[in-house]
Formats: sequence, structure tokens, C-alpha cells
Amino acid sequence: MEPTEAPPLVKEENPFTSRIPAVDNNKPKSILDSITTRKRRRPIFALLYGSPGVGKSTFASQAPNAVFIQCERGLDQITAARLPVPKTLNDYKLQIQALVKEEHDFGTIVIDTLDALELLVWEEVCRIGKCTSIEDYGGGYQKGYVKAREIFTKILERLIEMSEHLNVLLVAHARVKSFTDPMLSAPYDQWQLRIEQKSAELLFQMVDLVLFANVAKTLEKESAKARKGRALVSNDREMWTQPSTGIIAKNRFNLPSPMPFEWEALAEEVGKFYDK
Repeated sequence: MEPTEAPPLVKEENPFTSRIPAVDNNKPKSILDSITTRKRRRPIFALLYGSPGVGKSTFASQAPNAVFIQCERGLDQITAARLPVPKTLNDYKLQIQALVKEEHDFGTIVIDTLDALELLVWEEVCRIGKCTSIEDYGGGYQKGYVKAREIFTKILERLIEMSEHLNVLLVAHARVKSFTDPMLSAPYDQWQLRIEQKSAELLFQMVDLVLFANVAKTLEKESAKARKGRALVSNDREMWTQPSTGIIAKNRFNLPSPMPFEWEALAEEVGKFYDK
């Protein structure tokens, strides 16, 4: 009898492994995979404003390897690296481009002052609009200031990019203006930036620190009922990092306020925040 041919073997399917889908290595990762939770240490990106003569430029010169873009004269009595005073906004842009593209050892970029830089922006708006005053630009109300804010926004965006690798310190003058708070029944005086209000609001949003510097003062009155008193000025300089009566300030590093008006003190407190 001829042997019977064995039937072909049928490989049984494993019911446990067959349900596991194949891994597709080419499948793009989810954007949710990029979520992070740790603090990211960055250079200092700050705005410093204050009363005249308080020492804003001297403070900025204490920053590591600082170089000034001096948009106005005022550094002749300070030993610090500086570029020539830009006469036009294009001069300013060329200086920024050199600091971005060329090799150097500077660790801090100081813009001194913002209000002088704003004047260069206004002159550029007048050049574009072929007018002699920013209020005459485009023949419409506030159009010149709108154009200026567009240019100012681009300037700040470039500085934000630079702040990823360098400390960026923006120095500005201050002035006292009446401020109306809708939560209070009467207006009060407040130290504010000496630049156009909408530009100032934009600036406050972008920087990590808004610092106000002033000479420490105390008020002396002849009697408790006297309406006016005499300000006693000390030799101490103070720097506010949080909002207080009559000033605008902010910080994202839980800094004490007021604190010593010294770069070393500021850098030390910011370092403590990241080390926690």
C-alpha cells in the first residue's frame, strides 16, 4: 500500500500577538511630545527706567561684557564699550546686524535710551511718508503712530531673538504723569516711561523684567495735618521689581522689592530662582 501523503502543516495564529499592531517608525510624532515642564534658564531681558541722574547707564555698564548702542549722548563719563551714536534708524539696524552676524565676546547688549530710539523711529516714519511731522503721516489721525508701533514691534522682535543668547537691557527715561485707575475714585501721579503709551504697553508685555530705579527719599512734615512736606534725599539707590505706589514694575523671577540697585544683586536673585 502506498503511504498516505501527510497534510500540509498549518501555522496556528497566536491570538495574543496577532492583535498587536505593527510599529510604524515613519509615523510623525505628536506635537504633544514636545511638552516640557522644567524651567529654562535664559539670559536677562529687562527694561530699566527711572528718575534723571539715578545711575541707569552706570548700572547697565556693570552687566557682563556690556556693549552700548547709545541712541543719545550720555556715556562720555562712563568707561564702557559703545558704538557710535546712530543718526538714523538704518544706522541702528546696521549696528544690530553686526552684533547678530559677526563674532564678538560681548555678553550684554544695552539700548540707551529707548526714548531716543523712538525718535529715530518717528524720523523714519516721516521719511517713508514724506512729511515733516509724524502727525501728518498718511493724512489721518494717529496713522503715523500706528506705523511707528509697527516698526517698533519689529525692533522688539529682533531683540527678543537676541535675548536667547545675550543679556538685553533696555534703558529709558521716566516722567511723572497723572494716571486714572478705574478701581479708584480719583487719579494719582505715577512714574511712567517717556515714550508713546501704546509702545510702552507693548514693551511691558514682551520683557521679563520691568525695573524702576530711584533715589531713596523720606517725607518730613511740620505736623501730621500739614498738606505738604519736605523730601529728604539719601545717598541710597533702590530698584523696584514689583508694582508699588506710583510706579510700574514687574518680574517673572519672584524677586524682592525694593532691592539694591546693582547688577550683581539682580543676577544673584535671578540665579536663585532658577536653582530652586
